[in-house]
Amino acid sequence: MTSWLGDHDDEATLLAIGTGLADQLAQLRGDTAQECPGRSAALIEARIGQMITGEGSMAAFGPLDAAEETVVAVAEQFALDVHGIDDALMARLGDHYTPAEQVAIMFRMAFADGFTKLRRVLDVPAAPAPAITDTSTTTTTTTTTTTTTTGEGA
Repeated sequence: MTSWLGDHDDEATLLAIGTGLADQLAQLRGDTAQECPGRSAALIEARIGQMITGEGSMAAFGPLDAAEETVVAVAEQFALDVHGIDDALMARLGDHYTPAEQVAIMFRMAFADGFTKLRRVLDVPAAPAPAITDTSTTTTTTTTTTTTTTGEGA
């Protein structure tokens, strides 16, 4: 894709031109994603990206729990008008997350908002998202299916 700054495949190649910040920014963004609990980092990226670009969907996430719904509500207000994030909304966030998690969530919102807008202005697609580990407790279930064929020709 060609932006008005020249030929760049994604935001990583754009940041690499003339700045020494690409690696540091990538590391900081990755660190904030890892510090966000559960799916909150991915929810923030998806919802803010959707609001700014008009593209994407939250459907892939399926049903959200109360904590995730609060993260999405704060992300929406962050993208629309940060002045609308009031004490009541932050109290709702505090009902679900520790102060350290709240800081990580807010940093992630700042990165998502800023970088989505930067990509939009420069007409550069996002770099592939780093893998985000869900830090919540998960249970893995393995199902084995056995097929038995009986009858003629079996």
